[in-house]
Amino acid sequence: MKLISKNRHAYHDYQIDKEYEVWVILKWHEVKSIKANHVNIKDSIVRLDGKELWINNMDIPLYEKTSHALVPGYQPKGKRKLLITKKELAKVSSALDKSWTTIIPLEIFINKRGLIKIKIWVAKLMRKVEKKQVLKDRDIKTEMDREIKRLRV
Repeated sequence: MKLISKNRHAYHDYQIDKEYEVWVILKWHEVKSIKANHVNIKDSIVRLDGKELWINNMDIPLYEKTSHALVPGYQPKGKRKLLITKKELAKVSSALDKSWTTIIPLEIFINKRGLIKIKIWVAKLMRKVEKKQVLKDRDIKTEMDREIKRLRV
């Protein structure tokens, strides 16, 4: 598995409920651009539209060796379809009924067979108070580990 891009803000802003791996439908020049690590998923979001998943705002710039004449009107932040099984789609749609839940793309990677996949989360948006509590707990744990290490020596 080769990691292409990661959404680091998702770890800080969201609390994970479920995690899924989905395929994305891409054009040939988009595949070449992604394999050259030219992709950004920081501001992207996944929407459930009917019985299909779509990813919006995933920035895939045009591959540098592709002529603009071959792909007229190309939109780098266009809407792209995600492929998911019916069983997983039913789970995702039922999880979205809860309040404050959304679907966030976490990372793009190439699997062992050379296919481009996206790891998505069904996640709950954390409020500012919850983020502060998580940071506070992390700091306390770090201090405790330092003290334990200091006492052992």
